[in-house]
Amino acid sequence: MTNSANPWAVMPESSQRRIDYETPHNLFWIKEARGNYGFCLQTNNGDFIDENKIKLRGISILRRNSAENKIELFLILNKSEDWEIFLALCEDLVKVAKRSQTDAEMINAVENRLNRWQQLLRTQRSYEFTVERQMGLFTELICLRDFVIKKVGVKQAINSWVGPESDKQDFLLEDAAIEVKSHRTSKGAFAFISSYHQLNSEKEPLYLFSYALTSAENGKSVEDIAQNIRTLVPEDSIEIIDTFEYKLIEYGYIPELVKEPLQRFIVDRVKAYHISNGFPRISITELKSQIIDIKYVIDLSKCDSFEVQINSLLNSG
Repeated sequence: MTNSANPWAVMPESSQRRIDYETPHNLFWIKEARGNYGFCLQTNNGDFIDENKIKLRGISILRRNSAENKIELFLILNKSEDWEIFLALCEDLVKVAKRSQTDAEMINAVENRLNRWQQLLRTQRSYEFTVERQMGLFTELICLRDFVIKKVGVKQAINSWVGPESDKQDFLLEDAAIEVKSHRTSKGAFAFISSYHQLNSEKEPLYLFSYALTSAENGKSVEDIAQNIRTLVPEDSIEIIDTFEYKLIEYGYIPELVKEPLQRFIVDRVKAYHISNGFPRISITELKSQIIDIKYVIDLSKCDSFEVQINSLLNSG
């Protein structure tokens, strides 16, 4: 990302500029007298966000009454070198404001978003969106679009996607759990299990979906699949699209921070396996209490007897 994408770079100190989006709400980029970058939201609604309840690392939150009898909320970035993540936060707030029809809706949506960003920024984390990370998100989105949404509908499907929240499995449906794995076609069908919880679930049945991918210029990116899913959400389902967008952020996909072009992939093959008795996994009951974590690799080419047809899963239940 270059300074050409930095809305504050060309602004003089002690200035503000209305954000030119198709929204009736008053949203501004601001630059303080000391040169600090900021974001301002104005509203006539008195039921406003309590700035004392939200703590964002590296960002100051202020509220005041303006001369025009409006209430203003300011987000001020403490260190200008952190502008990229701050811009991502501000752009996210603009998106939810744009979808809000009234000030009351906007305030509620912005407050929910700030609470979620508070969790995201609570600890230091790397924002490098690696190829491996992209493969993982790409296949979870493919599974969401091509299987889960078709089975339970878009609202329930997005709510069931718990992979970004580091839950035990990637999808928790009412009647099943799904763990999603990806691998490069050229390297063989190996499933890398990063926690013993991934193939152990209280919810039955549990399935493992395995996607074989190839990088290709004519393939699709994470953003392409995410946009496909956005088009499936009804326009009036603000809460669902907000949930989806924030889960993308939780997974580590923050478009404003992606400095390199996204990888493009082709799905060569997808297989589903029923994690039933005899499947090669390490069961929680087999572990000594002193073992708190474990990683292992499964050769799925030797697991054909556990394979199930995805179409049959779509039609079941």
